[in-house]
Amino acid sequence: MKKLVIILACIAICAAGCKPKTTQNSIKSEVANTDMVICQSCGMPMTADLFGTNADNTLNDEYCNFCYVGGELIAPDLTMQDMINICIPYMVERGLPEGNARILLEEELPKLKRWQTQQE
Repeated sequence: MKKLVIILACIAICAAGCKPKTTQNSIKSEVANTDMVICQSCGMPMTADLFGTNADNTLNDEYCNFCYVGGELIAPDLTMQDMINICIPYMVERGLPEGNARILLEEELPKLKRWQTQQE
């Protein structure tokens, strides 16, 4: 699971408005120094300000606010392949070759709760 945090940390960093020149080493360093929860849909490392919301408007620490709002997945019909295609450009923007990003996402996303229960 630590590998997933490191690989997908660029998504969280992009969402937080990071500097465009973030390197793979700085991503690894930033994530290694934290104990983050991972969105069980997109794999984004989260802090409480990124948690999704339940139907009663309480925070949900399993899914981020980009994937889960009001107790429901924002895009319930999204496939794992769709999610991979969404994540790749963020990883490429941070310096990971597209082929490597695809391989890593294809290895790691199936381990997340959302994709373990959904049949492709």
